[in-house]
Amino acid sequence: MKKRLISILLSLSMVLTLLPATVLSAGEDTSKASDAAFTLSALSASCAYGHTGELGSIQVTNVDISKWKSDKRITIQYDVQYRCTDSSCELYDSDDSFFSYSGEHTFTDTNAEFCHKKISESFTATIPTDLTSGGAKNFSVSFMLTSDKGIYESVLHEQNVNLCTANYYNPRCWECTGCGYFFQDADMSGNKFTTNQVYFPPAGHDLKHVPEKGPTCVAKGTVEYWHCERCGLNFSDEEGKYELTNIETDAPLLPHSYDDNGICSICSFKAAAKVLSKDNKWYDNIADALTALDAEDAYRIEIGKDCDESITISNAREVYINKGVTVAKLEATDAEGCVVTVINDGTIKELNGYTGKVVLMSAGGTYGKVINQTSGGNVGSFLYGDPEDANKFCYYKNLSNGKWILPAEATANTQSNVKVSYAPMAYIEIAGDGVTGSEGSYAFTTSSGNTVAFTATAKTADGEDSANIAYKWYYDGQDGTILSEKAELTIENIKAGNRTVVCMATADDYGISAKLVITVTGEKESQNFTLSVSKTTVGIREKILPLLSVEGIKEDAAITYYLMNGDSPAPESDTVIDENFAFAQTGTGSIYAYAAETDNYAATASAPVTITVTPHAEHCVCGGMFNHTHENVEWQAWDGKSEIEYEQKWVQVSENLKQGRWVAYVYLTGNVSTNLTVAPKHILYLCLNGYSFTCADPSQPAITLTGEDGKPVELDLCDCVGTGTLGGSSASGGSIRIGAYANATLYSGTLTGNNVSGDGGAVSVTGGNCSFTMYGGAITGNTATGNGGGISSYDSWNAGTVNINGGVISNNRATNGGGIYAASRTHFHLNGGEIINNTATGDGGGVYCSGLYSNADGRCEFNGSTISGNTAQRGGGAYVRVCFIGYRNCRITGNTATEAGGGLYLEPFASAKIIYMGNVYGDRGTIAPYIYDNTVNSAQNNLYLSDPDTQIVFTARINTGGNAKIGVYFTGITQNGASVLLNSLQVNTESRAKPYHERIFCDNPDYGRLEIQQDGEYYNLYLINTGDEVTITFDPNGGTLNAGDETKAVQHNGTYGEMPTPIRSGYHFDGWYTEKDGGTEVDANTSVAEKEAHTLYARWSEAKYNITLDPNGGNLANATKEVTYNSPYGELPTPNRAGYDFDGWFTEKDGGTKVEASTVVTAAEPHTLYAHWTAHEHCICGGSISAGDHTGHTPVSYQSWNGNDAIQYNNNVAYVRLSDNVTMNGLTIDPGKTLYLCLNGKQLASNGTSKINVGKATKNNSGRTPARLVICDCKGGGTIKGATRNVWGGACIYLYNSTLDIFGGKITGGKVSGNGGGAIALDDSKCVLNIYGGAISDNNGKNSGGAIFLNNKDKKGGTVNMYGGTIANNTATNGGVIYSACGGTFNLSGGTISGNTANNGGVVYATSGGVVNLTLSGGTISGNKATNGDGGVINMAGGTVTISGAKLTGNTSSRYGGAVYLYNGVTATMTGGEISGNQAASEGGAVHVYGTSTFNLSGGKITGNSSVDGGAIYLNREPSVLNMSGGVISGNTATGNGGGVYIFRTGSVCNLSGGTIEKNTANVGGGIYVNHGNNGQLKISGNPIVKSNTASGDANNVYLPSGKKLSISAAMSSGASIGITTENKNYPVVFSGKYSQDYSDYFFADAADAHVNYNSNTELELAAGAKKYNVYIITDDNGTATVSASSATAGTTIQLTVTPNNGYHFKEWQVVSGNAEVSNNTFIMPAGNVTVKPVFEAHSFTEEHVEEQYKKSSADCTHNDVYYKTCSCGAVSATETFEVPGTALNHDWAEATCTEPKTCRRKGCGATDGNPLGHDLPNDWSRDENKHWHECKRCRAEEDSGEHEYGDDNICDICGYDKTVPHTHSLKLVSANNATCTKGGNKAYYACDGCDMWFEDANGSIEIADKTSVIIPATGHAPSESWKFDKADHWKDCTNAGCGVIIEGSKAAHTESGWIIDTAPTYFNSGTQHKECTVCHYVTAVGFIPAKGGDIEPSDPSGWTPNPNLPATGGDNTIFIWIALLLICASTAAGTVIHGRRKKQR
Repeated sequence: MKKRLISILLSLSMVLTLLPATVLSAGEDTSKASDAAFTLSALSASCAYGHTGELGSIQVTNVDISKWKSDKRITIQYDVQYRCTDSSCELYDSDDSFFSYSGEHTFTDTNAEFCHKKISESFTATIPTDLTSGGAKNFSVSFMLTSDKGIYESVLHEQNVNLCTANYYNPRCWECTGCGYFFQDADMSGNKFTTNQVYFPPAGHDLKHVPEKGPTCVAKGTVEYWHCERCGLNFSDEEGKYELTNIETDAPLLPHSYDDNGICSICSFKAAAKVLSKDNKWYDNIADALTALDAEDAYRIEIGKDCDESITISNAREVYINKGVTVAKLEATDAEGCVVTVINDGTIKELNGYTGKVVLMSAGGTYGKVINQTSGGNVGSFLYGDPEDANKFCYYKNLSNGKWILPAEATANTQSNVKVSYAPMAYIEIAGDGVTGSEGSYAFTTSSGNTVAFTATAKTADGEDSANIAYKWYYDGQDGTILSEKAELTIENIKAGNRTVVCMATADDYGISAKLVITVTGEKESQNFTLSVSKTTVGIREKILPLLSVEGIKEDAAITYYLMNGDSPAPESDTVIDENFAFAQTGTGSIYAYAAETDNYAATASAPVTITVTPHAEHCVCGGMFNHTHENVEWQAWDGKSEIEYEQKWVQVSENLKQGRWVAYVYLTGNVSTNLTVAPKHILYLCLNGYSFTCADPSQPAITLTGEDGKPVELDLCDCVGTGTLGGSSASGGSIRIGAYANATLYSGTLTGNNVSGDGGAVSVTGGNCSFTMYGGAITGNTATGNGGGISSYDSWNAGTVNINGGVISNNRATNGGGIYAASRTHFHLNGGEIINNTATGDGGGVYCSGLYSNADGRCEFNGSTISGNTAQRGGGAYVRVCFIGYRNCRITGNTATEAGGGLYLEPFASAKIIYMGNVYGDRGTIAPYIYDNTVNSAQNNLYLSDPDTQIVFTARINTGGNAKIGVYFTGITQNGASVLLNSLQVNTESRAKPYHERIFCDNPDYGRLEIQQDGEYYNLYLINTGDEVTITFDPNGGTLNAGDETKAVQHNGTYGEMPTPIRSGYHFDGWYTEKDGGTEVDANTSVAEKEAHTLYARWSEAKYNITLDPNGGNLANATKEVTYNSPYGELPTPNRAGYDFDGWFTEKDGGTKVEASTVVTAAEPHTLYAHWTAHEHCICGGSISAGDHTGHTPVSYQSWNGNDAIQYNNNVAYVRLSDNVTMNGLTIDPGKTLYLCLNGKQLASNGTSKINVGKATKNNSGRTPARLVICDCKGGGTIKGATRNVWGGACIYLYNSTLDIFGGKITGGKVSGNGGGAIALDDSKCVLNIYGGAISDNNGKNSGGAIFLNNKDKKGGTVNMYGGTIANNTATNGGVIYSACGGTFNLSGGTISGNTANNGGVVYATSGGVVNLTLSGGTISGNKATNGDGGVINMAGGTVTISGAKLTGNTSSRYGGAVYLYNGVTATMTGGEISGNQAASEGGAVHVYGTSTFNLSGGKITGNSSVDGGAIYLNREPSVLNMSGGVISGNTATGNGGGVYIFRTGSVCNLSGGTIEKNTANVGGGIYVNHGNNGQLKISGNPIVKSNTASGDANNVYLPSGKKLSISAAMSSGASIGITTENKNYPVVFSGKYSQDYSDYFFADAADAHVNYNSNTELELAAGAKKYNVYIITDDNGTATVSASSATAGTTIQLTVTPNNGYHFKEWQVVSGNAEVSNNTFIMPAGNVTVKPVFEAHSFTEEHVEEQYKKSSADCTHNDVYYKTCSCGAVSATETFEVPGTALNHDWAEATCTEPKTCRRKGCGATDGNPLGHDLPNDWSRDENKHWHECKRCRAEEDSGEHEYGDDNICDICGYDKTVPHTHSLKLVSANNATCTKGGNKAYYACDGCDMWFEDANGSIEIADKTSVIIPATGHAPSESWKFDKADHWKDCTNAGCGVIIEGSKAAHTESGWIIDTAPTYFNSGTQHKECTVCHYVTAVGFIPAKGGDIEPSDPSGWTPNPNLPATGGDNTIFIWIALLLICASTAAGTVIHGRRKKQR
C-alpha cells in the first residue's frame, strides 16, 4: 500500500516537473530577447547495462543566448533525476529513489534561424553515477529541447505608404531583432526580406499650386499657397520648404450680394427685409431695415423672412409681408397712415391696437392672415380681394366661437380675433346604413356578396348644404373608373378585401373630397404566380438569389424566397434565401417563393423548383469575367495532391490545322500547397475557385510551363469566386514561370506573395515562342531583387510576347521595372488595365522596356492603360530604351522619379531617335495621349528625352475632344529638324497645327519653347532655345534709325524676325546686308548662323518710292503704288470693309494727316498710308455675356442695316446692326446662311403679320445646310416685337432646320392666332435654340406655348438650351413657356423663368405625342402659375425629367402639382436642387405623380410646399411610384392629409429605402398618409428616417388606417427611424407584414401610450404602454451605488447615487452596455437595457493646485506660499503640503527719508535697510518777519530756527533781514505733479521767492503752514495679481499707469510640475495630459495618453467579468487544492531523495 501511494505521487511529480520551463535569456543583448518558453523532454533513457531508464523530474535552470549572434551558440543548463527500472541492475533502487544530476549542453548550428524560428533540437547526454561498488557507471539520456517561439523579439512596422518627409515601411512587416530580416507574417515563418526591400526613403511632397483667393461674404480669402496632396500640409513656396499654418487673409468678409428676391447670389443667405426708396435696398436684419425706413424717401418695407421679434413702424409707411412669411408682432406709432399688406400664406400673429388699413391678399393661393392671439385686439378696415378674380372674397372666422361670417357682417367686435380663408365648401358628408365617420373621412364594414348604397352631401363652413355641386365617385388608387356621377352610389355583389372609395365634389372650380374605407369580410383568394430559376445546376459557394425571379404577382406583394427544409413549404421554419445565400455542400434543394398577404389576396407559396448542387459552378474558362465566345465547360475537382487527369482532344492551332493536345479543366477544392509543372502538348484550364495556391517548395515557382518545338504548353488561369491567389515563391516567376513554347493567360485571380531572388516577382517569360496575356485579375504585392517586380520578359531568343489587355498590376517592387520588365526582343503591347503604385529602386517604376529594337518583331506599344502612382530613379511611370515606341491612348500621370522622367524616360534607338504618337507604321483614326502631372522633385517632368536629337512623330491625329496632354522635358534641340513632326498628317495650315501646339508643353520653359513653323508645304513644331541669344547691331549707313532700334537680340539658329526700317531723305531703303558694300541680304526669315554678335548694314537706292496702302482691316485689291518724291500722290484706290464707312487715307494708322490725290509727296522714303474707318464693332454676344460658344472670339464689325434692305452675305455669313427703329416686312435667313443681328438698342418690329424665318421650310429644303441666327444687343434696350394677327408658328421667329442663339435683346409682344409659340417656333428636330442672355417676355401663344412651340413635323421635336437670360410673363392655354406635342429636349442650366401663366403647365406642357427630355441642372423657376389645371412648372405625359441643381420655388397650380405634374409614362429623377414654397390647390404641393409615372428621389430638398392633400408629393392612380433613396422632404403642409407624402390609389407605391421625411404637418399623416380604402402600398427597406412630423400638433409620422399595413420589402440597416400611428388604438395593432428579421428597433410609436413589438408571427405591432427597459449596476469592494429605478421607459431620467468607501473617491461612471451617456450622475433612459459600473480610486495626494481654497499660509516678504496637496478627486490632505517657489513677495521698500531708513511697507514686516538720508539744508536762510531758519530741501523741515537778532541798523545779524523794509510776497505757481511709483508729487501751491512761505491762493491770503500737507509721497509699485510669463520665466509687473516695470525679485525660472491629466484615455481613444509651472501655470509640455487598447471595450474594464454560475479556474474554491497538491508533490520528492541518500550511506 505504501509503495502504491509513493508510485501515485511519483507519477504526479513527473507530470509537474515535465511542464515547460520559461527562462529569460541572458547575455549581451537581453533588451531584445523574447519571452520564449523552453521545454526539455526525454526521448529515451538507458543505463550502462542497456536497461531501460526511468527519469524523475527534468528542470531547465538557464538558457544562455549571449553567443547566438556572434557564434550561433545556445547553452542550456538543466537538472535531471534518473534510475534504472531493471530490478537485477545495480543501478536499480528498490526504495524507489532517484539519482540527481546537473548538466549543460551547447547547440551550435550556423544554418539555424533560432532568432525568429521555434527551436526543436535533440542531444544525448552521458550522465555518470558514483556507486561505491563497481566504480562509476554512465547513464545515457536522449533529450529534445523545444521553444514556443524564436529567442529574439520581433518589432512590428505598420505600413505607411509614401510619407513625404520620413522614411516608411511597405508592406506591413515584422523585424527580427536578432538577424535583422523582415517578414510579412507575425510568426516570421514565411519569406524573409532585407531592409531595402521594405524600407523606403521619403516620397517628397506632392504639391499643387493654389492661387490667391479673395474673401466672399461667407469665407475668408486665402493667400497663394502650395498644397501637398499626400500629407495635407500647406506651404508658401513651390519647393515645400516653408509651412503655412494659416492660409486665411485678414481681409474682412464681403457684404452679401442680394438679387431682386433678397437672396445672396454668393451664399444664398436670405435677407431680412427690403426698404423701398430711391435705392431699393435689401438689409441683413430687421433693425438695419427699420433704421433705413426712417429716411424721408423711404415709403415701404418688405419683410422677406420670418421674424420672431417685434417690429415697430415709427412713421406712416407701407408694410408688406411677403409670401409665406410669419411676423410675431407688428406695431405702428402712426397707424392711421399705415397700410399693412399680407399675401399668400403670410401671417401676423399680433396686430393689437392697430387701427390702420390691412390688406389680406391672395395671388391664386391661400390668403394672408392675421391671428390676434390675445383678446381685445382690434384691427381697422380690412381690404380684401383676389387680384385675379374680383368675384372671390374673404370669409372671416372668429377664433373665439368658430363661426364664419361674410365681410359685410364683419364689425369691429367680430374682427378682433380673426383669420382668413377661402372656403365655398367646407366638407363632404357621406351617409348610408352602417357608415361611420365625419367631415371627409368615413368607414364601412360589410360581408362579401352584399349590395351597398351611399349618399354624399357637400356642406358649407356653417354646416349648410351647398348648392350647384357636381359629384364623382371612384376607387382610390385604381384604374380611374367612375363608379357614379351622382350624389348616390350603389355597389352590387361586393368582393372581399379592403378598398377606399373617393367622392369628389366641385363647384366654381373649387373641389373637395371625402374618403370612404370599405372593409369586406370573407376569405381572400390566393395569388396565382410562378417561380423561375435561370439555371438548375449550381456550384458550392455560388450565390443563389440572382438566379431567382417570379411572374404574375398582383398588388406588388412582398416576395421572400425560401429553401424548403421539409416536404412542403413552411415559411416559419424554412431557410430564407438572401443576397449572401449559397449552398455549402453538394446535393439537391427545393426552393419556393412566398408572396405576402395584401389587401385583397392571401399569403401564397409558389410551386417549388429543384436545384442540383455540384462542387463547382459551371462557367466559361475565363471565370465568366471576360467577354468572348467560349462556352461553359465541365470542370474536374483537384486537391493539389492527386494527378490531374488530361483528356486528349483535337485543338484548332491554325486556320487549316488541328493537332492533338492533352486538355484538362480543373478547379481547386480548398487551399493547396504544391508546385505544378505542365508538360509539353498539355493545355491546363485552372480555376482557383476562391482558394489559395501556395508553393510547397518556395525555391520553385508555383506553376512552371515549358514546351517543345511543335509541342507547346498552355495555361489559362481564372477564379470564378474572386478571392483566389497564386504565389508564395522565392524563385523567379514566383507564380508562373513561362519557358519556351509556352503560353499563359490570366483572366482573373491574384498573383501575389512572391519575394524572389532574381527577375519576375510573379511572372517570368524567359523562353522563345512564348507569351503572357492578361485580361483581368491582379498582380500585386510581389518583389524581385532583380528586374520585374510583377512581370519579367527577357532573353527571348525568338520574340516572346507580353500583352496587357486589362487587370491591375500594383504594389510590386524590383530593381528595374517595378511593375513590368520587358527586354531583349520581347513583343510588348500595353492595351488596357492599370499599372499603379509600383516601385523600382533603379529605373522604370511602372514599366521598363529595353532592347525592343526590331521594327518587325519588338515594337514597344503603349496603346491604352493607366500608369499612375509609380516611383523610380528614372522613368517613374515608364523607362524605354533602344526601342521603337508607339504611343496612342495610354494615360501616364501621378508618377515620380528622383532623377529624371517622372512620367516616361526615353533613351531612343541610335538609328531612329523617335517616339511615335500613333502606330510605328502609320495610323488611322485619332489618339488622345496623356503624359502629365508626373514629377521630379515636385516639378513637372513628364516625357524625358535623354537624347536631344529625339523627335516626337505623330502618325495619328490628335483627338481635340479628348483629354490629350503631353509634357516634354527637352535636353537639347534636335539636329534633325522639328522637335514635333506632323508631316505624315499633312498638316498644311497653322490652324491645323495649333491643337498640337496647345496640348504639348515644355516642362523646362527656362530652356526652350515650342513654336509652329512651316516646313515647305507642311507645319511642324520647333523647339526654340531661349538661352542662346545673339546681339545684332543695325548700321543705317547714312540714314537714321528710331531710338531703340539700333540693336536687337535674336536666337542662334533662329530667324532674324522683324527688323527696323531706317530713314534717309530722298533714298529708298533696299534692305539689310551683311557688309557695307556687297555682302548677303538678310530678311526676317533668314536663319541666324553666327553665334557671335555682328552688324547688319542698310542698303539704299534713290528717286522713286513704293508706298504701301494699308486698308487697316478692310479689303484692297492692289495695296501698293509707286510715287515720286515732291509730286502729287495722284488718284488713290478706295478700299471696302463690311460694316464700316471709309474716311480716307491718312499718314498714321491712328490720327495723322489726311492724304488726297493732290497732296504732294514730302516723305523721301517708302511709307505707308492707312485707311481710316468709322466702325460698328463688338463680339457676337454684344459684349455682355461670358457663357456660350462665343468666348475667345475677337470683336466683329457689323454693317448697318435699315431693316428692309437685302443683307449682303460674305461666304454665307453676315454681321448687321439696326441703324434705327424699323418696321419690317419680313426677314428670311436661307438655309446655309448665318446672320449675326445686333439690335443696337433699337426696335425691330413686325408690320403686324411679318416675322423672322430662319431656314424656312420649302419643298426642296431636304438635306440642305442648316441656317443660323445670332441675336445680340450691345447697347441694351433693343427689342424684336412680334406679329399679332393672322400668324402661327412663332409670332416673332420661326425656325426650320436651323439654330437660334440669343445673347441679348428682348423678344416680346408676339401673339399667335392659332397654335405655335407666342415668340418662337421650332418646326423640326434639327432646330436648336440656345439662350445665353436677353429676355423672352410678354408673348401670347394662345393654345400652345406662351414663348416657345416645338412642332411635330418629324414627330421628334427640337432642342432648347438655356444658360442664362430671362423668360418671363408669357401666357398660353397650355405651356406658359414651352409646348410640345412631339417630343424634344429642354436643358436649363442657368437664367430665370418667372411669372409665366397657363391653364396647364406654367412653364412646360408636353403631350404624349413624343418623348420630351427635360433636364434642370441650374437656374431658377419661380412665380409661374397653372391657373386652371395642373403643374405650376411642369405638366408632362411621357418622357423624362431630371432635376440636379435648379430651384423651383413659389410656383402655383389651381389643382394638382404646385411645381410638377407627371401625367402618364414620365420618369422623373431628382438628385439635387430644390423644390420649395410651391402650392397646389388640391393635391401635391410640390409633385403630383399620376398613372404610370415614376418619381425617383435620391438627393436635393423638397421643402415648404403646401396643398390640401400631399403637402410635398401625391401619388395618384396606379401604378404611380415614388422611389425615395435619399434627399429631404421637410417643412411641407397639407391642410388635409399627408404633409409629406400621400399614397392614394391602389397600385400607388412608395418605396422608401433612404432619405429623410421630417417636420411636415397635416390634418392626418404628418409624414406619410396611406389612404383608407385603396390598396396603395408603403414599402420599407434600408435606412430611411420619418420623424418629427405632426398632425394637428401631435406626433404623426406614418399614418396607417385601420387594417392597413406597411411591408418591409428588404433588409433594413442602422440609422433607420420611423414613427407609426395607426387609426386603430385597440392595442396590440399589427402594422407590418411578416418579415423574418426583427426590425422593431427601427420603428417607434408616435403615441406616448404605445410601443413597437416584434410578435411571434414575425410581424411588427403597436402594443399598449410605453416599453420599459432595465438598468443594471456592477460594483466592486471600493464603494456602493444605487439607481432611482431598476426599469423605466425610454426618455425617463435615471438618477444614480454612488458612495465611495473610506480612503476612496468616485472617479467616473462606465457604461458597460447600452446607448446611454451619464452626466452629473444622471442619464436619459434609451430604448434598450443599460448596464453601468462606478469606478473608484484610492486617494493619492499627488496633485499640487495653487488655489486659494487649498492654501495653508500666504507668502510674505521672505516666505513662499504654502498649500495642502490634493487628490485628483478633490480630497485635501491634512498633512502633506508643498511650497510654491518664487512666490515670496520680497520687501516693498519705501525710499529712505531724511529721518527714516529704507523701510518695507508691507504690514507686519517692518524690515529696514541702511540709514536715514539726513536733512539737505541750504546755506541761505529762510526767514519771515519774526524768525529765520534753514529749510530742508527734501522734506521742508525747519532746522536752526531762531528769532532775529537786530543791530543798530535794524538788520538781523544772522540772516540779514531788514525789518524797516516791508516784505512784499513775490508768488510763483508751483503746478501740481502726480506721484509716481518711485517719485513723490505735490498739490498746486504758490511759493514766495523772498520768504519761502507757501500759500493756497495767488494773492497770498491763505498760508500753508504745514508744507507736508501738499507733498504727495511716492506710491510704490503695485504688483499685478496674475503672473506674466514667457517660455523660460515668470514675473509680476507694476500695474500703475505708465510704469509696467518688473517687480524686483519676482522674476524666476519656471518650476515644472508632473503630468496632469486633462482627458482620460478610453478603450478606443487616446487621452491628453500636460505639465505646467507650479507658480504661474504656464503650460510647459503637452502629451497624449495611449488608448487602453482592444477592438472591443470589455464589459468589465479590469479585463474579466466572472460568470457567477460557473466555478472559476484559479478561484478561491480551487486554488487551495492546487497548492496542496504542489506541496505534497514537492515534499514527497524531497523525502524520496533523502531516503535514497540515506540508504546508500548505509
